[in-house]
Amino acid sequence: MNPFTEHPQRQGITYIEHWYFAMGIAYRLLTSVVAFALHAVLPRIPITSRLDLEATTDYLLERNRCIESVKSDTHSQGQPDFTCLRKARDSMTSYNPTVIRRNIYASEA
Repeated sequence: MNPFTEHPQRQGITYIEHWYFAMGIAYRLLTSVVAFALHAVLPRIPITSRLDLEATTDYLLERNRCIESVKSDTHSQGQPDFTCLRKARDSMTSYNPTVIRRNIYASEA
């Protein structure tokens, strides 16, 4: 089997969907790392609420819930809902922690 598609297929997603998902997380974490590194060297540079620990944790939890829901949809129904993966792709250019928190808490209710 093709090493580029084996893992995504086991997850029930395409290579491109997997790429967007993983790159979205990598981009988000890299942005936070740079902000914290700058803050460590120059404490007067604040860490914005968009990149603080709470927002980063919320983002990662939301992404994990997304991929877990896709995996469970794939195994139970055979037709996964890729809406959250499309949101991951879109969030690479626009990220709003308030919307993510609202979505997380709405799904828990």
